[in-house]
Amino acid sequence: MGTKFNLDRKPVTDEEINSRKDFGELVNKFKKQSIEKARSDVNFLKNKKATYSAIIAGVAVVCTVTYFAVFKKEPPKETANDKIVTTQQQHTTSPENKQNKAFIAPPISKLNVPYTSYKVKSEHGATIKHKSNSKIIIPKKAFVDKQGQDIVGEVEIKYREFHNQADIIASGIPMTYDSAGVQSHFESAGMIDIKGYQNGEPVFINPKKQITVEFSSEHTADRYNMYELDTVAKNWTYLSRDNSLKNKKQSIASQPAKQKEIEKTDSPKAQELQKQIDAIPPKIEAEKTTYTQKVNQLPKHTEPNKPTKAIAGRPQFQLEVNYKEFPELQAFKNAVFEVGTENKNYNSKLADITWSSAEVSEGPQKGKNYLLTLKLRERVEKLIVYPALTGADYDKALKSYESKFADYKNLAAKREADEKRLKEEFEEKQTALFEERKKLKEEQVQANIKYWKEQQAKLDEEYSSMGNQEKVVRIFNISRFNIYNSDCPKSLPNDAKINPIYVLNNGASRIIPSNIYLISHSRNLVYNLPYGQLPYNTNEKYSLCVLSKGKLYLCNKETFTTITAAKQNKIPLTELDANVNDAADLKKAMGI
Repeated sequence: MGTKFNLDRKPVTDEEINSRKDFGELVNKFKKQSIEKARSDVNFLKNKKATYSAIIAGVAVVCTVTYFAVFKKEPPKETANDKIVTTQQQHTTSPENKQNKAFIAPPISKLNVPYTSYKVKSEHGATIKHKSNSKIIIPKKAFVDKQGQDIVGEVEIKYREFHNQADIIASGIPMTYDSAGVQSHFESAGMIDIKGYQNGEPVFINPKKQITVEFSSEHTADRYNMYELDTVAKNWTYLSRDNSLKNKKQSIASQPAKQKEIEKTDSPKAQELQKQIDAIPPKIEAEKTTYTQKVNQLPKHTEPNKPTKAIAGRPQFQLEVNYKEFPELQAFKNAVFEVGTENKNYNSKLADITWSSAEVSEGPQKGKNYLLTLKLRERVEKLIVYPALTGADYDKALKSYESKFADYKNLAAKREADEKRLKEEFEEKQTALFEERKKLKEEQVQANIKYWKEQQAKLDEEYSSMGNQEKVVRIFNISRFNIYNSDCPKSLPNDAKINPIYVLNNGASRIIPSNIYLISHSRNLVYNLPYGQLPYNTNEKYSLCVLSKGKLYLCNKETFTTITAAKQNKIPLTELDANVNDAADLKKAMGI
């Protein structure tokens, strides 16, 4: 009977293929069938261990070949930098992220920094000028194939650069560095990714040659090291100290100093406002002087002395008084002067002596008592006396006093009211001047901010317009295609921590992030953090970029500062605008 071929078999559906893609079940079937066959073999008992092992190994090979031959439709693994780019099981504390994740994993593919493609004749070499003004210098015969043979013809160079935090986040390139068991986070002065292909196949750099990248850096500090990304060990490899700053002219080297100098300089408008501010304290003093003068000019009134009624039995003197000299005694006309009890030298015989002179002068209590000085030849006696009235004289004087005292009270009340009015007028003018000074200071601050921004923009424009020879150039010496970085390792912030709750729509809903990017606004630095406590330094500015279920959310630096200052932990997030289509848009959205 001849062999039959079914040429019109019904095509296998995708559902049927998928239903049989259980690799574990396939392996178990092969194991079971092979072991049963081996047991029926007469030689099985003799060579049980060896036969069983051989069978299982054979099964594994057969199953693997069969499985990939039948079901696998994925392209071969991509090779890069002479190493296989592998994936690993990423375990984070986020309950959302429990699936396999690539080592280099852009959070959103459309935001990833794209490659720029250049064509180079291998035998000629080339100097490529990138759009950032960086240069890629390729010597002649710089490329070889995987057998080490020289490449002839056109080679495609795929190249991209990463300058800021948005580029770093969009790329998905890990920026943590493990050294001696200590993990740091990279502050970057610039990063590059360079690859080479011919006819779609990777090419390699000739070991005797080297590609030089003159990277146009935006960061002028001299504190960085050179690193290469090891995609197998999943870590950065330290290469050398970055001593490659080239052509750093004084104008660029002094840019940070210029920025600080700008912020120390007041704008012309602010200087004019300062003159107005300085004129206010003298105005306040002038108003205070005017107020004091007006108060002092108000009429002053003396409270009338209440007449004292003479006390029977107390020693008295009758004296003639010059009322022009003692006008306050007018109310005591016809008064007698009683001897005060404080006189220890008085005795009744003093009243029997005819004194040659008797003088009245002001006593210890002005307006209340007087000093009576009696003289007879060499003898002098001094007594403290009190004016007093008797009978009808006292009644008359009391009535006059009551009338004068009523007038005095009215005049005193009027003066008090006038003083109060003048004080209120002064305080009102003083308050108005204080408010004017406050308003001028606010205007001054705004004028300076506007001026500083304008000057900073001019400085940035001046910097941006400079040619490649005037910018800071960092030299990357490339011996193999890979990702390279000029970086400075930094520890995590450690001033404070919060246990964040990430909320949307004014707290109406919560999300559990799979990636949390803490963005430093004082350094070119992104901390890629696990879900959990969020560390920060109180003297630095941060914003947040959060990835959850394929979407990015932002918390700007103003909001983050307000939350941390208030010791709160609910972090309101805003979904990234759909119109953000690349890393440049992301940079603007992040406020970098």
